[in-house]
Amino acid sequence: MYANGVQDRTFDLITKGARMTKLFPVRSRRLSLIVTSGTLLLSAVCIYLFMHSSKRPPTPAVPVVSACKELTPGMRRIGEGYGLQFDVPAKDFVIHEGASDAPPLVHGFGLRPKGSESLLEISYGLRQGNMAVDPTRVFSTHVEKRNIPNDKGRTIGDDEWGYLSSGERWRQIRLWGGDSVKYGLVSQKEAELFDRVISSACLSPASDH
Repeated sequence: MYANGVQDRTFDLITKGARMTKLFPVRSRRLSLIVTSGTLLLSAVCIYLFMHSSKRPPTPAVPVVSACKELTPGMRRIGEGYGLQFDVPAKDFVIHEGASDAPPLVHGFGLRPKGSESLLEISYGLRQGNMAVDPTRVFSTHVEKRNIPNDKGRTIGDDEWGYLSSGERWRQIRLWGGDSVKYGLVSQKEAELFDRVISSACLSPASDH
């Protein structure tokens, strides 16, 4: 009787051990599957965030408008006889100048990077009320508006820019005197060219803004 009891208990332990041996691999596989799925999901999120952030264009610097300085070699200064001026690298742009022949009287410049159809428009005398709303704002992933100061810290205009999910950028600047500067949807490389011109904004000595 005693021997049989021992044998029965031994058999029960062996049976339970076999069951546990079968159970642990199943749990282990489930745990491995969960960890693997979590790792793949985290990797996918990281890749998405990286690709999304890589399309985010750098924020253009806000110009601080001060008195014009001596022109450096290779640059052409454009503007009116007084007021807002811009320094343009002549080797990088084709520059056109024109004026309206009927009211409202507008004088301005069109700058195209060489080999490109993109355009930076600089207009003098255009009333702010006549500025058309750019429809790209509606489809923009990001839109930002900043104040433009002069070197005394006084706000003299506003600077609005944005970009699409594709990374294409646009920008529009309005000054209180009615002058405006803008470009439509352009690549990051062209936007950086235009932004350098915008950052060169200065006032001729005869100006009183």
